[in-house]
Amino acid sequence: MRLPEEFTQKMRRLMDQEEYATFIRELKRKVMIQSLRVNTKKIPVGEFLRIFPYELTPVPWCAEGFYLPKGFKASKHPYYYAGLYYLQDPSAMLPVVALAPQPGERILDLCSAPGGKATQIGAATADRSFLVLNDINPKRTKALLKNVENFGLTNFVVTNNQPQELAAVFPDYFDRVLVDAPCSGEGMFRREPRLTVAWRRGYHPEICTPLQADLLNHAARMVAPGGRLVYSTCTFSPEENELQVKNFLENHPDFDLVAIDLEGVSPGRAAWAGEDVRLQKTGRIWPHLSRGEGQFAAVLVKTTTGPRGDGRSFPYSEPAADCLGPFWDFCAEVGITPPVGRFLQEGADLLLLPADLPDLRGLNVVRLGLFLGEIRHGRFLPAHPLALALARQQAKRQLELPPGGSEVIKYLKGDTLIATEEAPSGNGWILVTTDGFPLGWAKRVGNLIKNYYPPAWRIK
Repeated sequence: MRLPEEFTQKMRRLMDQEEYATFIRELKRKVMIQSLRVNTKKIPVGEFLRIFPYELTPVPWCAEGFYLPKGFKASKHPYYYAGLYYLQDPSAMLPVVALAPQPGERILDLCSAPGGKATQIGAATADRSFLVLNDINPKRTKALLKNVENFGLTNFVVTNNQPQELAAVFPDYFDRVLVDAPCSGEGMFRREPRLTVAWRRGYHPEICTPLQADLLNHAARMVAPGGRLVYSTCTFSPEENELQVKNFLENHPDFDLVAIDLEGVSPGRAAWAGEDVRLQKTGRIWPHLSRGEGQFAAVLVKTTTGPRGDGRSFPYSEPAADCLGPFWDFCAEVGITPPVGRFLQEGADLLLLPADLPDLRGLNVVRLGLFLGEIRHGRFLPAHPLALALARQQAKRQLELPPGGSEVIKYLKGDTLIATEEAPSGNGWILVTTDGFPLGWAKRVGNLIKNYYPPAWRIK
């Protein structure tokens, strides 16, 4: 790989000769580290390791993270489509571990797409925290939404707003805020060599640092007293890392750094930011020191005291009982326990709202909670996210397709199946599962199992 000369010269100046040689040698190595993170909302880690077809090696800094063996096509396995795990670079798991989200909190993921860290937050809190998942790019929110729905999350909203727009609605509101900031991407050169081209064309630190500072300033306004703000990047640049945090602390004396003490995570380089010893509390993952790509994270705690900001409640109007009738009938037909909470009907769409939803007027909202399905002409058409939000073995009308068989692959490709003796008798809706974990919906019509697996989700 041809690294940008300006980058190598800079790192040569920052590091001693021995470390620089080791660092560059490792960065140029042709290696692809593959790993997954278990969805503990759906399955405990111990049980997942028992049913997974290969032995896995733990990621030191993330209890739910595991390195994958070479040659295993993890994106083709039925467990992936059941949302039992997320494929993620191991270093990218660090920021949410540092965030330490807890059930019952209000949490903002400010730069959320494509959703890896959002799914990690949702699993860590057992889907019992209110999550605001934002991205400024409307196209990227589609991937974000798909990933959080595949994980079976329900207590979230996806927004497409500038950070200052969110800050105007949520002052002092969130217990935890994650800013996984856009950066020069130097830490991903080995994994995605095309990023070296983007770096040469100008997407380098001096372009990124003003944007990162702006994100941090707006994020700080939204952190509640005593709350936690985590800033992270996937770059080696001190300007975007230690120096960025140093400048933030100078401009925000109401924040203090908290040390990151995790196996495999090195302390920040205080010497690269004017010998400010506080910056040793930040954390870095280096490809020549740990099994992962480049990553930086800083944990900042708001030291002020006082009440948490509370916005107005979401303006809510309960759908008419006759509108919800088809949904109740569907639940009874399939044999699932109807979800508990407040429902919202938008045209034909029926949604389950997150608990304690605030007033979001003035924001561009992409999705409000769990999309249950559509009510058309007195009938309910279930949505794919509803299936994936169900617990294991929850439905009575259930078609089990073993994960190692050919029928489950046919289903995931969108093929029509032939009903066997194992299929539920009688026409009607069926929840398709593998090892008891929901995959999606189908409908029995005579001897055929009509496939309702969404085209955009199918195995190619």
